[in-house]
Amino acid sequence: MNQRKTVVLSFVLSFIGVLFLFSIVSQSSIPPPEATIFEKGVIGGVFIFLCCVGISFALRPNWMKTVFLKKDEGGKKNTNESKRCLQGHHPDCSVFDSHRVVSHKKTWCAGCLGLLLGCVLSIVLAILYVIVPFQPSLMISRLLFFFGLLIIMLIYLESVLVSRHAGIHVLFSGLLILGFLFVTISITQLSGEIFYGFYTLLLCVLWLDTRIHLSKWHHTRLCRICPHSCKFYAAAIIFGR
Repeated sequence: MNQRKTVVLSFVLSFIGVLFLFSIVSQSSIPPPEATIFEKGVIGGVFIFLCCVGISFALRPNWMKTVFLKKDEGGKKNTNESKRCLQGHHPDCSVFDSHRVVSHKKTWCAGCLGLLLGCVLSIVLAILYVIVPFQPSLMISRLLFFFGLLIIMLIYLESVLVSRHAGIHVLFSGLLILGFLFVTISITQLSGEIFYGFYTLLLCVLWLDTRIHLSKWHHTRLCRICPHSCKFYAAAIIFGR
């Protein structure tokens, strides 16, 4: 499946999923049902596990490929890729300077650094959510839901902007995980059902996958307008030529 179909399908599924979440929010009762310690513990524990997986990908993005995929015995390598070295998971091209953060002679991918920081902060907040005996009101839960959803939409927009600062990219990537946490907590609290909490977690995985595909398209677009001939990201552009 090409980039265009993949992103369109992800957006359609995400939109359908959000509509279902809206139905949960609109039908929530006053006062909202209280989530039990068990429900909060299970949903919080799964979210923390997913954050740990996210941290592993932030530190080593391709570890799954090395574990589950066999190495190319022929040692073949794309000729375009061989013309460029990688710095912070991106080609060492000035076009991708806004995608890298350099600190103490260490080069970080801005997106992965944001993901790492967002996951760590979200783990702390998820632990507090589980252990602190606090039941938010209906208004607070709804505001938390819409705030988390707004964060996710803004980050989708940021991911396709051509001109951006590496620090802004780090910030938005970290906020994405916090947006997932806010939506998950609010839906769990508003529904009082562990099933809807799991559903929201699955939807968050879909949202993250959509964000990754948008980033791939953005990288391809930058590579397309770049004056250099290496064309590291040689995939087709999603939204036409």
